[in-house]
Formats: sequence, structure tokens, C-alpha cells
Amino acid sequence: MSKKLRAIIAISLCALISPIAHTSVTAATPPAYFNDCGYPEYKPQSLTEFCADAGNGVTKIKWSSWTSTKAVGTGSFYVKLCDPNCADGKVVWAKAKVVLSGAKFTRGKRYLMNVTVSSVNGKPLPGESKSKTISWVTDYWMG
Repeated sequence: MSKKLRAIIAISLCALISPIAHTSVTAATPPAYFNDCGYPEYKPQSLTEFCADAGNGVTKIKWSSWTSTKAVGTGSFYVKLCDPNCADGKVVWAKAKVVLSGAKFTRGKRYLMNVTVSSVNGKPLPGESKSKTISWVTDYWMG
């Protein structure tokens, strides 16, 4: 086999293999993370609004989409009611939609910083007198 033919075969094989290798590496890298009380999480099963006491949040999240700019899922919103006081208050629950947005590149990773939790049944969320939606920004960092 001539050197020219070998070179053509080698170049052709590299051209075929290169996109496959690039695709598999890219697909394995998460497009964005969520800052869960200072720790990077990819598709977390739960979110906490107040890291100190975990008084509000969403658990049992099932993500229907997750991209580098937005994530959407459903789960169980909870809030600890401080009635008569926070130590003796009860926890109330409701099914909710969760949307993460506000992509920001920081600390070497892309994070979805904004959390929006909405009622799925049209009623106000527990602990919210009239609001069907609450939002917060995940800006607490460890270290």
C-alpha cells in the first residue's frame, strides 16, 4: 500500500472518529449546576431556600428538562409554619412546579441561580397568604 493511500485512510478515520469522541465527552458534562446551600448539584432531588434551618424548599423533584439556561420540574413544596413559634410549628406541603433560571458562570461552573416555585393547583402556596408563586436567588456559598 502506498504512503499516499495510507495517509488518506488515516485522515478519513480521524475525521470519522473525532465527532464521535467529541459528542460523547460533551454529552457527559452537565450543562449547568444548582447551588444547593453552597454545593454544586446537577439535577438535585431537593432545593432549600433557607440553608440555616431548611424551613422552605422543594423535595422529590422530577426534572422534565435541564439545559444550560433553564431547568423545569415538579415536586413537593414545603414550608415550616412558625405558629405558635418556629420550634413548635408544623410543616405543610403542596405539589409545585419548579423553574431554575438566571444562568451565571461563577466559581468555575455555570449555575442556575434563580428559583421560582409555583402552585400546580391554582391555590396559594402553603405559608403564602395569597401568592401562588415564590422566588429566591441561590447566593449562599461555602468556603
